[in-house]
Amino acid sequence: MSGSPTPTADRATRTARWRIGRQSALTLADQLVSSASNFLLGVLVARAGGTESLGTFGVAFLVWLAVLGFNRALVAEPLTVVGSTRHRDARLPDGLAATLAVGVCSSSVLLVLGGVLVAVLGDGPAVGPLLVLAACIPSLLAQDYCRSMAFRLHRPTVALYSDLLFAGVQVALSVALLAGGEDSSELFIAAWGVGATAGAVLGVVMLRAWPVTRGGLRLLREMWPRSKWFVAEFCTAFPADQGYLLLLPLLLGADRFGLYRAGTGLIGPVVVILIAGGNIGLPGSVRRLRTDGLPGLARYARLLTLAVAGVTIVYCGLITLFAGTALHLVYGSDFVDATTVTRMIAAQYVLLALSFGYGQAVKAAGQVRSLWISRMVSAVLSIVAVVLLSTQLGLVGAGAASMLSGLAYSVGVAVAYRGLRSASKSRHRRGRDTALAPDRR
Repeated sequence: MSGSPTPTADRATRTARWRIGRQSALTLADQLVSSASNFLLGVLVARAGGTESLGTFGVAFLVWLAVLGFNRALVAEPLTVVGSTRHRDARLPDGLAATLAVGVCSSSVLLVLGGVLVAVLGDGPAVGPLLVLAACIPSLLAQDYCRSMAFRLHRPTVALYSDLLFAGVQVALSVALLAGGEDSSELFIAAWGVGATAGAVLGVVMLRAWPVTRGGLRLLREMWPRSKWFVAEFCTAFPADQGYLLLLPLLLGADRFGLYRAGTGLIGPVVVILIAGGNIGLPGSVRRLRTDGLPGLARYARLLTLAVAGVTIVYCGLITLFAGTALHLVYGSDFVDATTVTRMIAAQYVLLALSFGYGQAVKAAGQVRSLWISRMVSAVLSIVAVVLLSTQLGLVGAGAASMLSGLAYSVGVAVAYRGLRSASKSRHRRGRDTALAPDRR
C-alpha cells in the first residue's frame, strides 16, 4: 500500500482546517469590535474635552489595564493552560466567582485610593475618572472573563455576541452624551461600564457560567502553585509594557500625556492583532504542545510570530507615513503635535511583535518563571528610561523610552524561549520526555 491518506482522512483534515480558520476569523472579528469600542471611547473623550481630558482618561485606562492583566494572570490564563476544554469540566462558575472577587477587591482599593487623593489633593481632574472606574471594574472583568473562556472552549461566537452587545450599548450612550454637549470623561467611562454589564450578562447566560459562592476562592487556592508565576510575570511585564506610562502625567503633565495617548490610540489596530493573536495563540500553543510536543510548538511559535509581525510592520509603516494627517482627522488639530511620538510608538509595537509567538510558547509550556526573570530586568530598564529621557527630552523622550521598552521586552522573551529550548534538548539527551505540556485532559 502507498500509505496515502484516505478520502475520509482528507475530509477530516479539511473539516479541521475549516473549523480552525472559522474560529480564527471570528476571534479577529470579536477583537475588532472590542478594540473599536475602546478606541471610540478615547476619541469621544478627546473630542469632548481636549488633550487634558484625554490625559486624565488615559490614567484611568492604564489603571484598568493593570487590573485586567492581574485578573487574567491569576484566573484566565492558568485555566486556559491547565484546564479542560470540555464545558462540563471547565469550572466556569468557579472562575467567574474568582473574577468577581478580584473585581470587588480592586474596586475597594481604588475607592480608598480615590478618597486619599481627594483628602490630599482636593477634587483633582484624575480623581473622578478613577472613582467611576472603580464602580465599573467588576462588570468589565466579568465580561472579559467570559470572552477568555469562550476562546478556551472554542466558542468564539459567544465572545463576539457579548462584545457586540457591549459595544452597541456603549456607543449608543456615548453618542447621546456627545450630542447632549457633555464633556465629562466620567460620564463616558460610566457608559463604558454599562455596556460591559450588558455584555457580561449575555456571556454568562450563553456559557451557563452562573457564579457560585465558595468555588472561586477554592479555585484560586488550587491554582496558586502555578498562577503565582503568571502573576509574578505580569507584575514585571506590565511595568515594562504599560505601567511605566503612569509616570508620564507626573513628568509631563496631563496635557502632554493626552498627546501621547492620542499616539497610542492610532496604533489601536495593531493592539487588536496582538490581543487577538493571544486569544488564538495561547490555546493554539497549548494544543500544539499537547499533540506534537516541543518541536510542534516551536513551528507554531515561528508561524505565529511571522503572521503577527507581518501585519504589524505593514500597519505601523502606514502610520509612520501618515501620522500627522491621521491625528488631525481622528482627534483634531490640537493633537498634531503628537506626530513624532506616534511614529516612535509605532516602532515600539514592531519591536514587540518580533517576539510575539515565542512568548505564547513559553506560557503554554508552563515556563512562566523564566519569563518573570527576564521581564523584571526589562521593567527596571523601562522605568529608568522613561524618567531620564522624559525629564530631558519631554514628549520625544517618552517616545524613545517606549522604543527601548519594546526592545527590552522582545529580548527578554527571546532569552526565556532560548532557555525553554535548551532545557528541552537537555531532557532529550538524558532520554526524558521532551513534552512539557501540563494537564492533557
